[in-house]
Amino acid sequence: MYEYISGKLDNTGEDYIVIDVTGIGYKLFTSQNTIKIMRKGDMVKAYTHLIVKEDDLVLYGFADRDELHMFKLLLSVSGVGPKAGVSLLSQYKANEIATAIISKDIVKLTKASGIGKKIAERIVLELKDKIDTESAIAAVENVGGDSDAAQVIEALTALGYNYTMATNAVMKIADTNKPIDMMIKDALKMLSRA
Repeated sequence: MYEYISGKLDNTGEDYIVIDVTGIGYKLFTSQNTIKIMRKGDMVKAYTHLIVKEDDLVLYGFADRDELHMFKLLLSVSGVGPKAGVSLLSQYKANEIATAIISKDIVKLTKASGIGKKIAERIVLELKDKIDTESAIAAVENVGGDSDAAQVIEALTALGYNYTMATNAVMKIADTNKPIDMMIKDALKMLSRA
C-alpha cells in the first residue's frame, strides 16, 4: 500500500519513529539501527511494510531497502513475526543477518531478543536459498573485506557448485588476502572435502 514515507522526523520511541507528512504523523515501528541514524527535525525517508491484523493496521518502516527486504524475508519464515524480525534487525544489519544465514550461524541469530534455537534453525533452513545474490555477495565482501570474494563465488558457480556452497566456502577463506586464483584453489579443496 505504501512504498515509503518521506517527511520530517517528529519523534522517536524505543521501537518506533513518527514522521510528519504535511501535518499528519505516521507512526512506524522500526529497528534500533534505523532509529540510530535518524535525527529529530531532519527530513527522512522510511521504506514501509503494512501488516494487517484482525483489529489493527501496523506500519513498519526502515531507513533503507535492504533492511526492509530482510524484514520481509524474515516474515516469510513460519513462526517469525514482526517483533522477532525487528529484534534481529535491531541486533544486526541486514547484510550481517544474510551472512549468518548463509554460514548457518545459529548462535549469532539467537543473540537477538526473542530468537530461540528452533526459530534460528528455521530461519536458516527456510532462507538460505532465498537470500538474493546481491545481498549474499555484499555480505561476503563485508566479511572478507575483499571485492575479489564475489569473483571467486562467480568462478565456483561457473564450475557447477551451487551458490550457497560456493558462498560458504568463500566466507571461510575470504580473510586470507590471497590472490583470486589461490582463493579459488583453497575453496575447491574445501568443497571437495564436503
